[in-house]
Amino acid sequence: MKLTGHKLSEEQAKEISNWKYTGEYSIYSLPSWDKMVQKDYSLTDPAKRERYIGYTNDYGELVGFVNLSDKGDKVCFGIGLKPDYCGRGIGRIITKMALIESQKRFPNKPVMLEVRAWNKRAVNCYESQGFEIVEIKQQQTHIGFGEFYVMRHRGMPATNQWKT
Repeated sequence: MKLTGHKLSEEQAKEISNWKYTGEYSIYSLPSWDKMVQKDYSLTDPAKRERYIGYTNDYGELVGFVNLSDKGDKVCFGIGLKPDYCGRGIGRIITKMALIESQKRFPNKPVMLEVRAWNKRAVNCYESQGFEIVEIKQQQTHIGFGEFYVMRHRGMPATNQWKT
């Protein structure tokens, strides 16, 4: 599968609000678009949505997105995959593409992320793309207290190949 990165549209952001995850991953499901607007989620704000990249497959279907947020001394990385594409290696491809884009947009800034410690699928994806755990922290979230890994990318991927 070949993926193409592009600016995330409002229509695609609305689509993301309808993605529903099952089981323990259901905590990643977003509220309705209207509730997201009320709570001022960054996906609903055209200016903040500039930091997002949508990734579509050969058929133009949105399969995932990333948020690359410049925090001055670092870039914070966030990713979301359409539930049907989780566990199929797409996260690795998107992560690699996003790291390359981050270097273009924010040269020489380290890329950092936070991930729930129990989410081994995501941790394995990030580690396969050069991230390493640099801190373990406990923090309060909208669904309660949780343990998180803070991960930092070690450097740029060696290739621009994104096909599976």
